[in-house]
Amino acid sequence: MKTLVTLKQNLLKSTLVLLVSVLSLVANARSSSKGISPVKLAAFTASVNNTNNNKVDLKWSTETETNLNYIMVEKSTDGVIFKDAALVFTYGNTTAKSDYSFADNISKIKSTAVYYRLRSVGVDGTSQYSETLTVTISK
Repeated sequence: MKTLVTLKQNLLKSTLVLLVSVLSLVANARSSSKGISPVKLAAFTASVNNTNNNKVDLKWSTETETNLNYIMVEKSTDGVIFKDAALVFTYGNTTAKSDYSFADNISKIKSTAVYYRLRSVGVDGTSQYSETLTVTISK
């Protein structure tokens, strides 16, 4: 009987050690995947449309995309509080240059400046922000 109890205890200890090892591997895999940027941005521009002053043309290109889910275009009128302006689906995984664009309607904007940034969202939910661009609007 004592041998059976000892055997069960050893089995429980082995199972616990295995569980801790697996959890450690999962944690390491998650932390190392966070170090991988889902996108390498090559260019990002924003300018008032030449033919329609109520639009801002945003253009950007990516050099590479790795497990990229989408890009959210965000805009702000104060440069601090940003709101979603557009959801742009991407290729997701590519080493080829990819070009994207979005024309933002600014007809209801009262301020003289609009701030834009891109939020790249990976398939694992991690986000990365681009630089913030400022577009001056003449009213």
